[in-house]
Amino acid sequence: MIDKIDPIPPENITRVDATSRPLLPLYSFVVQAGFASPAESHIERRLNLQDLCVNDTDCTYFVKAVGESMIGDYIFPSSILVVDSSVAVESGSVIVAWVNGECCVKRFVRQGKIIMLESSNEKYLPIYVHIGRDQFRVLGVVTFIVSKPPRYVRPC
Repeated sequence: MIDKIDPIPPENITRVDATSRPLLPLYSFVVQAGFASPAESHIERRLNLQDLCVNDTDCTYFVKAVGESMIGDYIFPSSILVVDSSVAVESGSVIVAWVNGECCVKRFVRQGKIIMLESSNEKYLPIYVHIGRDQFRVLGVVTFIVSKPPRYVRPC
């Protein structure tokens, strides 16, 4: 059974809109943890986020994450996941899956005939999928994560 805090509601799933592609600037310098040179701050070209993150618009969609079960993989509440259904699922892939009527994001781990959907937050137990008994379908592999940086909490 999937934790009730964790499922992705259907309204959080959005198809890629290939017709709306505003271009954003891509600067030709790399970001360092020191001081940047003002001479390096020129635009190399304009870049669309879909051009960077989407290989196949017919097989890619966006999903807004909820819950905290995947924070170890930098998937936070309200992160936007880029999900590609044409990418082959391998053991260790982060996937969006349909399990017993609910949609979730988990790490896919196959061990022989057993499929384990693993959270990356130790507070959440894995989900074991029993083939033939559970309804299970992989909807796609998470290829990119778009999110705000985590909020800094100063240690006491």
